[in-house]
Amino acid sequence: MSKHLIIDGYNAINKIGELEAKKDISLEASRLHFIRILLDFMSQNRAFDKVSIVFDSKDKELGVRREAYGNIEAVYGTYDKDADSVIVDMLRAASSKDQISVASDDNFVRNHARVYGRDAISISALKNIIMLKKRRVKSKIEGQELEGHKVRDINEELKRHWKLT
Repeated sequence: MSKHLIIDGYNAINKIGELEAKKDISLEASRLHFIRILLDFMSQNRAFDKVSIVFDSKDKELGVRREAYGNIEAVYGTYDKDADSVIVDMLRAASSKDQISVASDDNFVRNHARVYGRDAISISALKNIIMLKKRRVKSKIEGQELEGHKVRDINEELKRHWKLT
């Protein structure tokens, strides 16, 4: 049984501040930054075997276009098949043995995920999942209690390393 995460791409980009800020550069920059974040997440966490990010596209090509980045797949709809329809098609075609989670705040997508017996998670929950590594590292640092002399020793070592003394 594989664990597959399907993400409504532009829905996520428009709601995750770090990704939306990249849209000022270009949509491509935002998409690539999102893929990099997910690659980092996948290298640190084995919650999913595969991640598919589905984007709308105005391409007039026949069929859905796919680009692979390791276990991450960017899927692009066409001018007549939007991302929501592509996600529903993916859910319909999936094996009942596969464990699939769909990340979207779009009611059409979330309701179809439920109809097909799949988990629907919000974009806020997705952000919490993929940004978990940053929180975990921070909490480990804050969770350690150091005695005064250890703090002083660490500070002195850093000053020597940074050539401040």
